Amino acid sequence: MSLRTKLVLGYGGFILALAILGAWSAQTLKQMSAVSRRIISENYGSVVAAQDMKESLERQDSAALFDLLGQHDRGIRQMREHRLRFDAAFEKAASNITEGGESAIVSAIQSGRDEYYQLFDAFLHASGDRSRQYFETLEPRFNAVRADCDRLLHVNQEAMRHKADVASATARRWFFLTLGLALGLMGVGIAVELSLASAILGPVRQLTAATTKIAAGDLDATVSARGDDEIGVLAAGFNRMAERIRELRRSDLGKLLIAQQTAEAAIDSLYDPVIVTDRDGRVTRVNAAGEQLFGGRSSVVGKPVDQVARDTRIVQAVTDVLRSAQPAGSESGSAVLPWAGDGSRRAFRVRSTPMRDADERLVGAVTLLEDITHLSEISRLKSEFIAAASHELRTPLTSVQMGIHLLLEDPAGALDDRQREILQVCREDAERLDRLMRQLLDLSKIESGSGAAREPVRPSALANEAADAMRLQLEAKGIRLEIDAPPDLPTLVVDRQQIHRVILNLITNALRATTSGGTISIRATSRGNQIAFSVTDTGTGIPREYLTHIFEPFIQLPNATPGGSGLGLTISRRIVEEHGGQLSVQSEVGRGAAFTFTVPTSRQLGDAKPA
Repeated sequence: MSLRTKLVLGYGGFILALAILGAWSAQTLKQMSAVSRRIISENYGSVVAAQDMKESLERQDSAALFDLLGQHDRGIRQMREHRLRFDAAFEKAASNITEGGESAIVSAIQSGRDEYYQLFDAFLHASGDRSRQYFETLEPRFNAVRADCDRLLHVNQEAMRHKADVASATARRWFFLTLGLALGLMGVGIAVELSLASAILGPVRQLTAATTKIAAGDLDATVSARGDDEIGVLAAGFNRMAERIRELRRSDLGKLLIAQQTAEAAIDSLYDPVIVTDRDGRVTRVNAAGEQLFGGRSSVVGKPVDQVARDTRIVQAVTDVLRSAQPAGSESGSAVLPWAGDGSRRAFRVRSTPMRDADERLVGAVTLLEDITHLSEISRLKSEFIAAASHELRTPLTSVQMGIHLLLEDPAGALDDRQREILQVCREDAERLDRLMRQLLDLSKIESGSGAAREPVRPSALANEAADAMRLQLEAKGIRLEIDAPPDLPTLVVDRQQIHRVILNLITNALRATTSGGTISIRATSRGNQIAFSVTDTGTGIPREYLTHIFEPFIQLPNATPGGSGLGLTISRRIVEEHGGQLSVQSEVGRGAAFTFTVPTSRQLGDAKPA
């Protein structure tokens, strides 16, 4: 028997039970209605007729009193009117005799009526003492007829009461019979449905348990395929599917799937948040730590990264990697996401790396948010110490420089050549130390948030000014300079000298890393509500292990041209962050480097004229 047939039979029995109960209830209601109609047709009419006869008889008696009081005409009219009403009510009562003894009462009313009419007519035409005649002859007959009407009324009322009691007892009996029938049908229906549910749900529970085991990795789970209904066919198909899965797992494809699951498990086990995107920037996976930042996996997978990430710097890192197919490292001390499990704020370093297939084609990006909260705190303490030390050492350093200068400028010539050479070296080292102290103080000022007033300026003006300042050095080294900064880019409101300093630092670093015949490019482009400045060179590039540390203070690349203090990129990053932007780098050894920083645009300049 198929599952459909079982369901049809089960629900068919239920519908049949409803039909039986409905038919029984309809028949019961019909019988109750017949009882009610019988009470009304047999007795109610007689009750109304008796009441009407009593009222008409009383009105005729009042007409006799009006005649005694001298209102003869009024009494005659009232007598005639209510005599007709009495006769009409009597005819109704006489034609509806349904109870025992009711016929004798009607006959008594008829004879009493006729005698009362004769006495009433004689009273109207009598002379002499009419009051005596009324009270001795007419009034007793009136009372006798009224008593007979009361007897008729009482007989029918008692009959109605008796029939109502009978109907009530019948209704109670039918109620209990109907209730018993309903409960019996319900019991039968429940038994049938429980049996049907057990026949259906039992195999379904087995399928559910086996599915759970297979989902947990137990591929040996099977179900007992009993019967030839749809559930039995489904169970047999499930067993065949499980067997195919076991075969697949034993195959090479199964091994690949296991490797994929292992890789996914490794990503999920990482402490730091990880978010994986495809080549279109849509999220394909996020690990457990990432779910605490971006939301549940089911709510973020498939969405663009700009709808999932809470910080634009994450979006920018992913976009840069997908655009250039090169790793991007962001060393931002202010990259703090608004998330904390314990109520504290956390700092993350954004590291995004391209994913490539076996043919080196870009398939997506992996972005790791490295928790550097402890490093940020150490950096803050280090910066405070450096600022204090630089400030305290500047005064004695100035005295040393002055002393060396006075010794070298001594006109007496008390120093020999060897001593003068040593003092010359000391003066150069002191000047270098002075420059270092000034840079440290500048870094301290920038980190404290103090700076000059900002002004509106065109991005093209900033790029051209920095290029003009470095043009002679570039030409002397034989390096070609390219500038791409459209004049119609949105205006920026920035500290002009500081942004100029950032561009100069990036060009200077590119100049040191690029050999003669190379190219340095300066570009300014619009990215939504930001302007991105890029300085790209064709130099030696930056080793991958240095990308995450290049913006830290005093970092020197191996084989780098001497002369730098290791603070230029640190200061540049602080300046860019102070303006609400981000400084990042993309580089590969032997292919040059590309430094990019962003600055938010300003749309509320009014009539301010940019430089």
